[in-house]
Amino acid sequence: MTTVDLFRRAAVPAAAAAVLLSLTACSGEAGSPVAATATVTVTATPAEPSAEAPPEEPEGSASPSAGPVDQPAEDDERQPISDKTPAVFGEVFQFDPGHDFTKGISPSRDGVLRGEMRAMNDANVAEYVPVRWVPEYGGSTSGHFEGPPEGDVTAFAAPIAQNVVFLSAVGCDGKDQTIDSNYVGTQRCSRDRLISLADKGGLYGLITVKNRQIVKVVEIYTS
Repeated sequence: MTTVDLFRRAAVPAAAAAVLLSLTACSGEAGSPVAATATVTVTATPAEPSAEAPPEEPEGSASPSAGPVDQPAEDDERQPISDKTPAVFGEVFQFDPGHDFTKGISPSRDGVLRGEMRAMNDANVAEYVPVRWVPEYGGSTSGHFEGPPEGDVTAFAAPIAQNVVFLSAVGCDGKDQTIDSNYVGTQRCSRDRLISLADKGGLYGLITVKNRQIVKVVEIYTS
C-alpha cells in the first residue's frame, strides 16, 4: 500500500487550500500541456453547504475521454461503474453489475473505474482491480488506497488500446509532479511507458474502458 499526505481534497472540508506545485514536463514530449519549468499556485475555496442534494445529471452526459476530472459525492454503498468519473479519493469500491467472474478474467463494462493496474498478463493485456481510499489517523487527510480483500475474485483484464491516452502524475521519467488540483496526472506519456508501469504494479488511476479495451488512464498522485 502507498501512503500519501494530501494537502486538501474535495471529500475533506476546509476553509481554503493552497497547493504549490512545481511542474516539469518531459523532454521531447510533443503536445505537453505543461511548460518546461513552471510554478503554479492553486487556491480552492470549498462550496457553501446546501440542504438540498444537487440534481442528478442525465445518464450519458459525462465524457470520460475529455475535460477535467470532477469529484462527485458518493453514497455509502458500492457504486456501479459508469461513464461518470468517480471521486478520485472515494471511500467505496465500484463494481460491475452482472459481471460473471466464474468465466475467467475479462474486461470490465464500459466506463471509468478508480483502480490499480497491477500486472500485464501478456504484452498487451493489463490486469486491474477496483480500489478505494482508506483515511488514516481518525479521518485526517493522510491515507492509502486498498484493493479487494484477500480471496475476493474481483479482478479484470483488458487490452491496452494502441492509441491509449496516458496522463502521468509524475512525468514521463517519473521525476516530476505533473498534476492538477485534484492530484491526477496532466502529462501525456507513451503507451510503452504505461505498459512498463502497469507491469510493475501499484499504478493507481482512473481507468476508462470502451469496447472492451483500456482507452485512457489518468494516474492518481500517491508519492
